[in-house]
Amino acid sequence: MALAKSLMIFFLVMACFGVCFGAVYKVGDSEGWRYKGFNYTAWRLDKDFTVGDSLLFVYKGKDSVVQVDRKHYQTCNSTDPINETRSGNDTITLDKPGHFFYITGYKEHCERGQKLDIRVSPPTSPSPSPSPSQSPHKSSAPSIQSSAAIPALILMAMAVVVLSSTA
Repeated sequence: MALAKSLMIFFLVMACFGVCFGAVYKVGDSEGWRYKGFNYTAWRLDKDFTVGDSLLFVYKGKDSVVQVDRKHYQTCNSTDPINETRSGNDTITLDKPGHFFYITGYKEHCERGQKLDIRVSPPTSPSPSPSPSQSPHKSSAPSIQSSAAIPALILMAMAVVVLSSTA
């Protein structure tokens, strides 16, 4: 009975992690973020990026990941970045829907194809509309708007019922 209970808890935790958190996409897969011979346009074609997912850029040396607008993406211009990271192990959380553009900080590498543009879809469940009394300005306070919150709560409730019935 203890084994069954342990397995139930294990699978519940694993299911919750799968439901509660978005996917993590390692840009370039095993190749990582580099300019030699990798096609980032082809890499992104079979991906479905959604709000809550993350991009993981892994690279060596003095490279960087620069988020730019469309114009700077097309010209490989990193002089006016929206955001820039340089750690060599950079995670960028996709926190809103839209079209996003990332390039390397090295113009010649960008011109050789080290750049990525992606489209991020909204969460699968619609967020509730703000009531008329709410301000249209964004609050700096955190809020729970994850499309995964309700399924996660349902899974937890089911676990409590199952575990209490086996006790």
